[in-house]
Amino acid sequence: MFKSTKTNRRTGENRSDSGQGINSSHQSLASRIQSWRSHHRLVATQSIQRLISTPISSVLTMLVLAIAITLPAALNIAITNVAQLTGQANDHVQMSLYLQNGISDTEGRKLATQIAGWDSATSTRYVSPQEAKDSFKTMEGFTEIIDSLPQNPLPGVVVVILSERSLSINQAEKLRKKAVALQDVSIAKIDLAWLQKLHAIIGLAQQVAAVLTALLAVGVVLVVGNTIKLSIDSRREEIIVTKLIGATNAFVRRPFLYMGLWFGIGGALIALVLINICKFALTNAIESLSLVYGGDIALAGLGFTNSITLVLMGAILGWLGAWLAASQHIRALEPR
Repeated sequence: MFKSTKTNRRTGENRSDSGQGINSSHQSLASRIQSWRSHHRLVATQSIQRLISTPISSVLTMLVLAIAITLPAALNIAITNVAQLTGQANDHVQMSLYLQNGISDTEGRKLATQIAGWDSATSTRYVSPQEAKDSFKTMEGFTEIIDSLPQNPLPGVVVVILSERSLSINQAEKLRKKAVALQDVSIAKIDLAWLQKLHAIIGLAQQVAAVLTALLAVGVVLVVGNTIKLSIDSRREEIIVTKLIGATNAFVRRPFLYMGLWFGIGGALIALVLINICKFALTNAIESLSLVYGGDIALAGLGFTNSITLVLMGAILGWLGAWLAASQHIRALEPR
């Protein structure tokens, strides 16, 4: 009985000790996390203060990064706008079927309904000779010419909208021959070939933009890396003393990583300003072009999502450049 009581007491003491150990380990982990967060907050603030203390060199570095970021972004925006202006954004292509003389409007509409059942046809529309004549009259200089003619020379036209995604050039040619073979059709024209050539040119421009983006991204990393290297060299003695009192490479590297991060974010934000300035400068020219061609041409920008992506990419590239430079040079600085 006595032995059992002693055993229970010892077990209780062991449980109490283990409970205290668990609580102390939880407290130790929480204090470490709190210390880690406090140090990151302090280092981030101090790195910003260091950039503010040297405003000219910091702004110049960010301007270099901004130009390197602006060039590929502006090129991609230009390609997007050209694609929209040339109909790249549309997923369809048009085929025009010019009907034989003497085909009535009823027969033309019936033919349009028949062609609408073809696999590649998205929609069809019949344009009567009178509608075609009226549309020409709305054009400057054609009114007198059309009225001077003894009779309407324009044929009826069936406009067929085809799904471009489901067509190749060979398939489009077969479809055109199939339309010409119809009894009521005189001529069939399809604009897929030149459109696909234009798409190929735009695709090549997109590949060039991708290569330029990669090269300038490497340039951003190198510029940030060189700037961080100079900052490390200027604080050489401070780093050596910090290592003498037991600081690790990761601890010493942390301020420089934040510095690279701020450089990347600052450069990306300035790049956004430059892009919007360029867009604003081109707005008047685009409006003049719209008036000349009688259309509604709007210049597309980056948009909110792409702007956030640009800032994130700038931050990542700045951090990467700082990490590469700091890891190499801080490791080489050892107390002797």
